[in-house]
Amino acid sequence: MRSTFGSIETTLRGLRAQQLALDITGHNISNANTPGYSRQVADMTATDPYAVPTMNRLQIAGQIGTGVTVTQIRRMREQFVDRRTQYENSTLGYWDARQRKFTHLEVTLAEPADLETGSSIGYHLNEFWSALQQLANANRANNIAVREVVREKAHNLCDVIRSTYRQLVSLQRDLSAEIAVKIGRINSLAEEIAGLNAEIAKITGVGDNPNDLLDQREVLVHELSTLTAISVQSDELNRYSISIGGMLLVAGDTPYHLEAMSDGSVVWAHNGVGATFTNGEIKGLLEMRDVEIQYYIDSLNELATTLIVEFNQTHGEGYDLDGNTGLNFFAGTDASDITLDDVIRAADGLRRIAATYLPSPASWNGEVGNGENALRLARLIKEEPLLHGDTLSDFYDSLIAKLGVDAEKANVTYANQHTLVGHLKNMQESVAGVSLYEEMANLIKFQNAYNAAARMMTAIDEVLDRLINGTGIVGR
Repeated sequence: MRSTFGSIETTLRGLRAQQLALDITGHNISNANTPGYSRQVADMTATDPYAVPTMNRLQIAGQIGTGVTVTQIRRMREQFVDRRTQYENSTLGYWDARQRKFTHLEVTLAEPADLETGSSIGYHLNEFWSALQQLANANRANNIAVREVVREKAHNLCDVIRSTYRQLVSLQRDLSAEIAVKIGRINSLAEEIAGLNAEIAKITGVGDNPNDLLDQREVLVHELSTLTAISVQSDELNRYSISIGGMLLVAGDTPYHLEAMSDGSVVWAHNGVGATFTNGEIKGLLEMRDVEIQYYIDSLNELATTLIVEFNQTHGEGYDLDGNTGLNFFAGTDASDITLDDVIRAADGLRRIAATYLPSPASWNGEVGNGENALRLARLIKEEPLLHGDTLSDFYDSLIAKLGVDAEKANVTYANQHTLVGHLKNMQESVAGVSLYEEMANLIKFQNAYNAAARMMTAIDEVLDRLINGTGIVGR
């Protein structure tokens, strides 16, 4: 037989369920602006009705409901979108690193050249060529002032080549330091994710949903996916196993560490095996350091070495103002140490510039003003194919053209990838995001349901009061 006080229990369940729904709504509203938070919903289910069907149960009109219970607090999240976002995050991180470093490279090479400041190699190479052209003029080859301009322009060219080289090498060192910082962040994320895995497993094991902990872990995993491409697997206790390039970074509650070595490589700390990065910011930084920037360093060295060797050879074939020949103009071996030869930098160095050229078998006869060798020197810059079929000037221009193309590709691809990731985040937000309009509607709905349950409790109390206190003679 159904209890006289059964209605009180039924109504109490309603009060508890609506109270819990109100608490969840308040939690959602409180976290409306919390990054990574997923909206939570109370799943309500009617409790088992009375009476349970049996062979000898009382004959009544039908089963009577016994109220409501919250079966679970569900986390609104689209796992497929999460995994897709993690994949695209890796590509975004890769192009973000390339885009930022190509911008830095453009600043380092000062291209396109600022005509006012004249800080690029291309600008100073053209200025040096123009000065040689002026010196080649038959009426100016012995002009000390014009020779001073040539030496000054050559000195400026050497300075900017060395400065650019140092900046490129410094950029490589900075990238190594940045990579080491990123590797440290990966290790920290691995430790945090492993710790959350342990907590999540405990709560899942007792049948509860650790929704807030799952959100915290998902934020960390998304950050990790920006740094490097990852593979994520989940077990029956909701623990993640995360691998990078086929090697485990997190296995349940156990993290593994990466180590950035002094030679620039990255290895797994527990076994010394080299780490493989197939995407992400780390891969972008490694490629910029070891491939792109190294290419410009090598090209700059090639340009400087060719300039030194070819210019000295041609300069040595000419005559200075005093009839000396076989003199070098530049000193050094490559872009790291290119400079003017001591003879040219000396007090009488302006007289040592070999602007005169006399074809063999002619010999110097006191002629100082034909400027033929200055013209031959100028042709080395703009006309002679000295580097892979290109002139020195064309070689440098092609270098800058490549930089412009690569930088533009990085900019465009990064922008497109950023749009794609933003679209995926909007898709997830449409499911997991907190809508204050919806939560306010839920607040009104659950509040009224709670008020109605409370009013029902009052009505039952009045009925029982009448039954107990208003009928019979016992106790009067």
